[in-house]
Amino acid sequence: MRGTINGRPTKEFFVNMITRDITIQDAILDLLDNSIDGAKNKNEEDFQGLFVKLTLNKDHFIVEDNCGGFSLEIAKKYAFRFGRPTSHTNNKQSIGRFGVGMKRALFKMGKTFEVESKTADDHFQVRVDVDEWKNKNDSNGEGTLEDWSFSYNQVSPDSENISNPGTFIKVEGLYKEVSDQFEDSDFMDTLHNDIERVLIFSISKGLKIYLNGKIMKVHNIHIFNDKTKPIKIFKEKNEVSYRLFAGLGETGKPRESGWYIFCNDRLVLEANRNEITTWEVGSNPRYTNDFAMFRGVLFINSDETINLPLTTTKKGVDTTSESYRYILPFMKDALWTVTSFLKKVKKLDKPNEYRSELGESESNRLNILTMRHLEGLTSESKFIPPDLDYEKLLTKDDYVRIAFYVKRKLAEELKTKLDVKNFKSIGEEVLNYYLKMEEIDHE
Repeated sequence: MRGTINGRPTKEFFVNMITRDITIQDAILDLLDNSIDGAKNKNEEDFQGLFVKLTLNKDHFIVEDNCGGFSLEIAKKYAFRFGRPTSHTNNKQSIGRFGVGMKRALFKMGKTFEVESKTADDHFQVRVDVDEWKNKNDSNGEGTLEDWSFSYNQVSPDSENISNPGTFIKVEGLYKEVSDQFEDSDFMDTLHNDIERVLIFSISKGLKIYLNGKIMKVHNIHIFNDKTKPIKIFKEKNEVSYRLFAGLGETGKPRESGWYIFCNDRLVLEANRNEITTWEVGSNPRYTNDFAMFRGVLFINSDETINLPLTTTKKGVDTTSESYRYILPFMKDALWTVTSFLKKVKKLDKPNEYRSELGESESNRLNILTMRHLEGLTSESKFIPPDLDYEKLLTKDDYVRIAFYVKRKLAEELKTKLDVKNFKSIGEEVLNYYLKMEEIDHE
């Protein structure tokens, strides 16, 4: 005799699990991601004229946008499902992956919520009393699939919430910890800063994001300056594109040092300085402030979000993903190259003076926005240190000169192949290559 055993989770357990590891800031950013996905569906590169307005206070949370909304069909098949069916196709370059972001955010915040969406073809509203929904035929976990559904209403054309195609979301009956945070100035300052940093590219494309009436600004991150030539590496594999930059940034800002990783233009890892981005891996050094000028930026883009190394909270990378493991060796080499130069700087008689001179060019620093649109974006380049009189600053007792002869024809060929300016640099490149292969610490 065969039978079945009910393995369906209770709603209470399910809701607690999906909301446990996400902060309120992350929940709000998830809702902003949905608006941005709508904006991308209208125009991937130009968000002029589009807005998202956030209203937070002790009584309610509201997010409203004019970014196009989502259709009733999408709502029925995907938007209110827990998880994303394999048949669902994302908008190109979207950031939503797991199909839990909007629901998780709403369940995290309060006891009742409404979601209203208007497109060119339809206009509907979903209202949910969370406690009522959780208790609907689910006291013993034996409810039907229908009991997990949400009801919707067609909205009359004269609705005041939405005048143009877009979405309107309102959460009321806020949980005490949420209501308290919305009244906390430190929380609001942190949220403001998070939005400006994480959504830097969407803001730069013209999307206006307001937090309690205050507009978000572009938060520039300087990556390297005009006195150096950064490493540029461009790769494509399995429908994923990679754009890697590594070089020297500003002096005096060690907190900004490290790797920045963006997935479909959303910041997911910021100023990382540990083994996740190959610090202290193999011959690469452990981070110290001697390497505070290092800046590395990696853009990982794919039309299919499932290809991206995203975690569910989008605050970090999935280091086990194939797409991330592919690019790691290139990151490791880039980090080794730049930090090898900074190790030399450390040995100077007056390293801080040299670093200051290196970072003087305030007006010509290249920031994270202009970097995406540099001329020659399709070509790769090697790291070329600044053209300063470096040798005069060396501590001579710590160094010896190595010289040897080779045929000029070979030297000329090597100079071209290695992309260096002079014959002296050939010897340095060959020695550095050997030290790297042997993983010899030459600090």
